[in-house]
Amino acid sequence: MAKESKEDTRQSGKEIFRLFQLDALFQEEKYYSIDDLTQRLEVSAATLNRDLRRLKDNYNAPLEYNRTYGGYHYTSRLYKFPAVFVTEEEMPAYGIVMKLFEIFQNTPLYSPLLNICENFEYPVKSEMIDVNQINFKNSHLQEKQWFETRIVMAKRVPDTVDEEVWKTILCALKDNYPLQFDYESVNNNQESENRTIEPWQLIFDREQWYLTGMASKWDKPDEKTERTFVVPRMKNLRLIKKHFSLPAEAEWMHEKYTLGFFGVQTNGEKELCKFIFQGSALYYAQADFAPDKQIQKYTGPIPHKDDAILVTFTSNQWPGIFRDFFSYGGDIIPLAPEKLVQKWKAKVQDMVKYL
Repeated sequence: MAKESKEDTRQSGKEIFRLFQLDALFQEEKYYSIDDLTQRLEVSAATLNRDLRRLKDNYNAPLEYNRTYGGYHYTSRLYKFPAVFVTEEEMPAYGIVMKLFEIFQNTPLYSPLLNICENFEYPVKSEMIDVNQINFKNSHLQEKQWFETRIVMAKRVPDTVDEEVWKTILCALKDNYPLQFDYESVNNNQESENRTIEPWQLIFDREQWYLTGMASKWDKPDEKTERTFVVPRMKNLRLIKKHFSLPAEAEWMHEKYTLGFFGVQTNGEKELCKFIFQGSALYYAQADFAPDKQIQKYTGPIPHKDDAILVTFTSNQWPGIFRDFFSYGGDIIPLAPEKLVQKWKAKVQDMVKYL
């Protein structure tokens, strides 16, 4: 089949635009004769008749000719021409996007995301719009499309974020206002602490929302330090309507001051990390930990399995590294930096007490 030319594409765009024009006219609940429509659209009667047939046959428009009034009209007020078409090949991807939205179900983002999708969807129940264009969500068919059950995403629902908390944080970010709030810290027996933060970024990481910024120390309110807070633990938020200035981007933008791909938290200076990967952890060694990651066969003195490899990379994200690597047990062995090795050993020794 010959490829569609640029001229054909332009013509197709013109035809679609005329269909939008016709739909807008018929939404007015008036009757339009052939002469009325050809003059308004500035097309021939033959072109208009082709557009009317396409509107009715291909897009299921409730279009009829009324002999009494001598014109075309819509017989239903519920119909509206689709704003965006999704091809059959694109439907699995669209279905995955809809499932992705579910991870925001307990946050104020959920409704706006669904509203955006609703604006793209075809509002009339119909199985087929065109030869290769379908609307799966509003289809009159009861059975699900194949990809709705064959492509799934395991759910881990994030903690609920109160709508007022969300709005207050967004306002603080938008206008560079500091925030006062009470915070339930897991390191302080969950007693609420009164904190103040100059917020930098709202970050979603592993089914949880975090707010980063320059915050007052809980034990020294007059001193500030970089901090990351779990948003659902932030209570009684109050705006301080006094603008603050952001530091240089390299100091506050997560994508610029972090080195590595281990989530939201950073800790300390960027240092060289060395780990032995073996056994069940070998497949994980292929992940992109950091831009400078290197892999080689491990031949050092530490007891290891025959398939062991040495993985090295530079990072400043110790909390995320510890969280992601520690669960592999003896199949990941830390060699550097020393402070991470000591933290690893302390954790193992603490666990041994319960065996």
